[in-house]
Formats: sequence, C-alpha cells, structure tokens
Amino acid sequence: MTSFTNRPEGPGAAPGDPLDLLIVGAGLSGIDLAHHVHRAFPDWRWEIHDAHDDLGGTWHTFRYPGIRSDSDMATFGFPFRPWPHGSTLGSGAEIKEYLRDTAREAGALDRLHLRSWVADADWRSDHQLYRVTCVTDTGARIVWARRVHFGSGYYSHTEGFRPEFPGEADFRGVIIHPQQWPDDLDYAGRKFVVIGSGATAVTLVPALAERGADVTMLQRTPSYIGPLPEKDLISAVWRRLLPAPWSYRAARLNHGARDTAQFVIAQRLPWLFKAGLRLMQRRYISPEQIDEHFTPPYRPWDQRVCKAPDGDIFQAIRRGAARVVTGYIDRFTDTGIRLRSGEEIEADVIITATGLKLEAFGGGTLSIDGEALDVPSLATYRGMMLAGVPNFSFTVGYINSSWTLRADLVSQYMVKLWKTGESVYAPRLPGEPADQLLLDFDAGYIQRDGHKFPKQGTARPWRYVQNFLVEIPELAFGDQRREMAFGDRVQLTGARRARDDDHDDDRDYDDEVARA
Repeated sequence: MTSFTNRPEGPGAAPGDPLDLLIVGAGLSGIDLAHHVHRAFPDWRWEIHDAHDDLGGTWHTFRYPGIRSDSDMATFGFPFRPWPHGSTLGSGAEIKEYLRDTAREAGALDRLHLRSWVADADWRSDHQLYRVTCVTDTGARIVWARRVHFGSGYYSHTEGFRPEFPGEADFRGVIIHPQQWPDDLDYAGRKFVVIGSGATAVTLVPALAERGADVTMLQRTPSYIGPLPEKDLISAVWRRLLPAPWSYRAARLNHGARDTAQFVIAQRLPWLFKAGLRLMQRRYISPEQIDEHFTPPYRPWDQRVCKAPDGDIFQAIRRGAARVVTGYIDRFTDTGIRLRSGEEIEADVIITATGLKLEAFGGGTLSIDGEALDVPSLATYRGMMLAGVPNFSFTVGYINSSWTLRADLVSQYMVKLWKTGESVYAPRLPGEPADQLLLDFDAGYIQRDGHKFPKQGTARPWRYVQNFLVEIPELAFGDQRREMAFGDRVQLTGARRARDDDHDDDRDYDDEVARA
C-alpha cells in the first residue's frame, strides 16, 4: 500500500489553506517563473518541487567533461539577469551557479522542496483546487494548490536513450551513457569511442582529448558543426555602444534575431548556409574531411546544428588528438567496435551519446477528479496550456534556438494572465482535431518519442512555432481571452485513463509510487 506522510501544518496542507502556485521543476524554466512570481505577487504562497537532490535541471543531471550550453548565453541566460561571464557559451558549473544565484534572489531557495517527485496533479472540481501527490524519501504527501505549472522540461533525467548493440557482452572495456557519468574515470592514454554526433558528442570529443585520451567520434551520417568565437563579440560591441542594462537587452535581441535569421536561411536557402559554414570549417580542416564527415544529406537545421567554441573539435582533429569515423556499427567486439565496412575501432571506453529519452510532465500523471488523463490525446494552447484542463500550464522552449527565449515569454504570459484575477481558467476545447506533434523538429529523439506529448493544431492559438520573432507579438501583446473560458464556463476535458506504452496498461498507483 502507498505510504502517505503528514505534511507539516502550513500553506498547502489542506484544501482550506492552499498554495497559490506550485511549480514543478527547479531548472531554468522553473526558476525563471519563480523570479516573475516573486516580483508580481509578493503576497502569494508558492513552492518549487524537484525530484532531484539539487536544483539545476539539465545542469545538475549532466556532469560529463566539458558540459556546456549549446546556445549563446546572451539568449540562454535570463533577460532580467545578465550573464556575468565573457564567454559565448557557458560551462555546466557556471550555469548551475547562475541558476542558484537567481533562485536565491527570487526567494526560491526557501521554497524549494528537493527529492519531491510530483507523481500526480489532480484537479478536484469540488474544491476548485489541485490535489498534488508528491513522492519523497519518506513516502507520499499531498499538497493543495490553486495553480500548477510544470517547468520540468521534456526529457527523462533518470535515463537516456540507450540502444542495444550486438556483441555488447563481448566487450571487455567500459560502456558509459553521458547521463550516468562516473566520477572516477581515468582518461590519459586510453582509447575512447564516442557514439553519436549531437551536442553531447561534439562537446565530449575535445574535452576528452584535452584530458589526454585518444578519441574517436563514430557517427552514422555526417553532421553540421559550426565554429563560433569563444568570446561573445556581439555582447562586447553592444556594451561599448549602450549603458547597462540596455546593452544586455540589445545583445539578447541581436543574438535572438541572428539565430532566427540563420534558421530561416538554412531552411529556405540551404546552399547559402552550407557555403558559409564550409568557409568557417576550412580554417581548421581539409575539404576532404568536410565532404566526408561534415556534409550531411539533409538540410541545415532539419536537425540541430551544433556549435564548437573556437572550433575546438576541429582543432582536436587537426592536431591528431581526435578523429571522426562515419559508418554503421556491425557489432561490438572484445576490443572495440567493428563496422559494416569491416573497419575495426579499438576502444577501452565506449560512450553511447545516443540521445535523450523524452518524457512529458516529469513522468507523472495529470488527472481530473481522480481520473487520469490520456496526455497524448490532449490539445495544447499556445504551447503552454491544455484545452479543458483548468489552472494548468507548462513551459516548452525552442528546439532550434535558445530554450530561455521562449521560457521567459511563457513566464511573463502566465503572470499577466494571473494578474487578471480570474480564479479558474482553461482554454476551450478546440473545434478541429489537434493531431500535430508539439515538438516540431526532425531530430531522431523527437521522431522516436514525440508522440508521448500533447498535440497541437494547425493554426493559432492551438499551435506554437519555432520562431522567437514571430511569437513575440502574440505572447507579449496577444489577446489572452481568445479561445479561453473562465469561472463556471470552463468545460473540462473528458477524463480518460492514461496508458503507458512502456508498462502494463493496468498498473495501479502503488506501482507509480514504487517507481519513484
């Protein structure tokens, strides 16, 4: 049986004394919202719950060598708190401390509940409140809240995507996934093979080489990698032209507009984007290397274009500390990996940088009056609310540019809505079916798991687009009553029992708690 512990007396302990807001996730999205709530509603009672043992989200989960942002910090940082370092990209440790300092200023550290997994958020019509089940080390406890906002991201922090390769049992070395990086790994003089070509692999290869490892990046197909300056030149120029904080705002808009323009050019004039990218790569490697390993068969930004500060991965290749092999794995052997071509790659350590395992709403359930909802059948509204689900919101950022650009727009949008004073709100049920993937991107991990999320429609406000400049007018100045219902006019979506493709259909709630 599920063990429930008594919540200490105070806000949220009973329906008669609920929290004004419960935020799920103490990463970038949750802390961004905490800042805005702290400023807009000084009298609100709110908490942040996170399933992990520290704040930081991604920047707590991933601890592999060289971990860094793949977006410039002028846009990945918060608009209200300038990035304090001069680097274009931020290291994992720097970002985590930046988040901690922001959380401290927002009063979030005093309201932070760690190792508290939100297993279920259940809207109770009789109370017009959420009954939130939080699973902790000492059992499950109930928190009552007027509103719930999920800032828990879109992937599982407990496990990554890990395909099984033939012959793994024969390999005499070590196999590691980046989400479970060991603290005591030796690097110098050892042969590392990194399977993958995404941001994790592109970050790991030069970092391992710097630690004295002999590194091979093994990819199935060529990948786009763009070198960029280590120092943020755009922000430096604006600091010379304008005083703070205007210089930071101008640099942020400049970076955001540049990234959006690059994406549009890459999709509509791919030959032009590829030509510019090739010119930058030629500073480091030969045309033959570019043709073989860095000229994919798809358009730029059909999958994410990875960034290399000062071309660090290309520099590692040029000095012979790293190499790239493009080919398909046949099987693991006792000494490494054999490709279908017959080539054998020796390895002491194999890193499976094979992607993320997506997860909606932190792996918990959403319910109405005790009945779990079928999340993939729900319709999203402006990519931040769910049709027919009262007082519920969530943050999803951009996949093709900085996550924070959209995360902050969502936070400000929700705060503006809450300022209207409406106690109950929800998007209306759409007249047309919502059958489009919420995460509209061609990356493998999204194509593999994107069906786990609520769907979006084909037109606004039932659709959000991967374009910061297009979304600013709608989210900052759009009509917040469009296709919305308030008070007793809210029509609840039909409650349907959720199904989990990865587990038994009849799994009961005790199994959910045990999984925590």
